Amino acid sequence: MNDITQYFSFDLSDVKLMHFYAYMAIAALISFILVLKSESKYKIELFFISFYLISGNINDLGVIVIPGFSLFEIQPKRFIYLMLLFFMFRKLIKSKGKLEFDLKLPWFQIALYAYIALQTVSIFVNAFPAELKTVLDAVAFLIIVIGIKLIADKPSYDLIGRSIIICAVISSIVSIIQIGIDPYFLRIGDNRVAFGQILRSNGVFRAEYYHSYLLIIAVTWTLTTIQKTQLKIALLSLFSIGVFVTFHRMSWVILTLVFLTYFLYIEKIAIQKLMVLGMLGLTILLGLTIFFYKDIVNSTMVQERLSDTSGGRDQYRALVLDNIGDRPIFGYGNFEHDFFYRRMLEITSNRDRASGKTGGIHNGYLESLFLYGIPASICFAFFVLLTVFYYATRPFKEELYFVIPFFVSVIYLIANLTNSFLFLTYLSVLLAMHIGIGMGLNEIKKEESQTEAKSQVPK
Repeated sequence: MNDITQYFSFDLSDVKLMHFYAYMAIAALISFILVLKSESKYKIELFFISFYLISGNINDLGVIVIPGFSLFEIQPKRFIYLMLLFFMFRKLIKSKGKLEFDLKLPWFQIALYAYIALQTVSIFVNAFPAELKTVLDAVAFLIIVIGIKLIADKPSYDLIGRSIIICAVISSIVSIIQIGIDPYFLRIGDNRVAFGQILRSNGVFRAEYYHSYLLIIAVTWTLTTIQKTQLKIALLSLFSIGVFVTFHRMSWVILTLVFLTYFLYIEKIAIQKLMVLGMLGLTILLGLTIFFYKDIVNSTMVQERLSDTSGGRDQYRALVLDNIGDRPIFGYGNFEHDFFYRRMLEITSNRDRASGKTGGIHNGYLESLFLYGIPASICFAFFVLLTVFYYATRPFKEELYFVIPFFVSVIYLIANLTNSFLFLTYLSVLLAMHIGIGMGLNEIKKEESQTEAKSQVPK
């Protein structure tokens, strides 16, 4: 039996479970219709991937727990990577053992393998078998990357993009309802205060940053794949509002960077036109703000949301740097150490945070350093940086699709500066899927080139 209380950090009297299960049924129906209309070669796999994406974090309520085997509970993301593992075996059998793997790996892939290997050693040295799940999650990340790559089917990738956009539309609408009508409408996970009595909007996700990062990824899909100008503007406006009502500063920064990078670097729009778009965005922002003016002025939002409140993060940094010297090679493996508990209790005054049950170090790079040591953290940082560089150097003019994994890798790089999204958090699952899409596009382009070369050979 799945204990649903773990998915809500507030009183269950505010929770209307039927709304959540109804939404999952609607998500399944939408996924079914998308798959029927799609030309995807792998409709069964894509149905489950589409459902996973459209249902957001609400699908956590569908976790099936096997009594006595908590490690093997059937979670949605676990189902996805097991399905992709089975898909990989199917492809191998179908190819009669002749499935080709390019031994000339991109540098980011080498860094990824090195990070996972060093992480695994750290776990076995420091925290085995307690942290075995962490090793399985890292392997799952690889499975998702390789599985999505092996799909190598453009209609399937289109379906993934449409699923993300549909989820973003629904989550944006839910987030607006949460900020203006019912703060607990389809709310799962956190209920953090934005200002006054207004809660940050989560949409259909456990935290405001998962909601906003999914929306920003949907922005990249919209910019890249939606051709109708009016529809594109409507979607981008809706997603921008959805990000704004999270009151998550880093999301605002990343959304701005995505727009600037796309229009200046990809589309190369004149700066004058960009200024007009900026003024339009500022007008919308001011229009939204005026509704909550009194609450904002009379609250602590100005100090807490728009001013520098990095003191806590500075202490996290000091906690890591003051202690990594004792275990520089393989780190500490987990957070279950007396010094960590005492120091985090001083910083946060929260026992769950101090015990490592919730929160963390709020920086993916520092967290990988503390948990797995200096070599692993270097490999993790190189993996993230090299992924961005790899997709930044793809031929955007020949295949605009490469823009999407490029932006997702940029989002992941920046997001880890203020939160930890190590494997297999929701954002890391989205990264794995988009890395796989990028690599699959390479395979498609390679096959197209080989087919064209064969057609030009004289008979």
